[in-house]
Amino acid sequence: MLESEEPLPPAKLTDRFLAFVLDLLPFVAGFNLTLYLLLFKLHRLPNTWPVWQRHGFIWLAFYLLYQALGNLSGGTFGKRLLGLRVESLDGRRLVPARAVLRAVGYLLSMPLNLGFLYSLVHPDSRTWHDLLAGSRVVEVKPRGQGAIALSAVLSLIIVGFLAGFPVWNVFARPTPADLEAIRKADEGLKILAAVEEAHKAEHGRYTTKLVDLARASGDVAAFKQGMAELFDPDGFVLEAGGGSYAIRARALDRRRTVVEVVGP
Repeated sequence: MLESEEPLPPAKLTDRFLAFVLDLLPFVAGFNLTLYLLLFKLHRLPNTWPVWQRHGFIWLAFYLLYQALGNLSGGTFGKRLLGLRVESLDGRRLVPARAVLRAVGYLLSMPLNLGFLYSLVHPDSRTWHDLLAGSRVVEVKPRGQGAIALSAVLSLIIVGFLAGFPVWNVFARPTPADLEAIRKADEGLKILAAVEEAHKAEHGRYTTKLVDLARASGDVAAFKQGMAELFDPDGFVLEAGGGSYAIRARALDRRRTVVEVVGP
């Protein structure tokens, strides 16, 4: 950069975040696709944790190489798309050693994104990997308020998804125990449907009384125990009329999933 030139403004964190996501997505997709093909489609590798680790290290190496080449050329695809440029503190392109050092520095900045968040308090918006490599990211082209607002909104949506997915995965996503409870509830309804048919065969009609089904089952005590083990006592509905019946209940999973059988 010449003495008379005005320094370019530092890149906004929202733009840097979007560029980071754009650059990372192809490698995440490549990791998952190749792992699926090798493990589950072609069965070339065993489905073990060491295999997952080695596969992850390989794709991480590809990603860091991509970042190093991007640093060397002035910016990765994502940064160029957002109008950003990586440069040294004097405005020149990074030399190879600093380009590699900046890429490796991602390993320092990525855990919990602390290295990126540091740019919020740094006077020149530099991250930990920028400090390590003596670099900074600047805006090459000025952007309008609409583009700035769009970047902010997109960043918030992505951050919300990334923060919400682990919460959903832990608290809302059905666990194996939940799925087993739902399966057992479905099987229980099939048994109740069979008992309902037995009652009709004996009495000529379907019943709306659970006590009738208990008697028709032939073992009232076992019937009650099975009901307690399979269904939530609240929300159980037994309807019959017009030559048909419907039984609805709530399984004993965490969400109390509604299961139903209709017959005949």
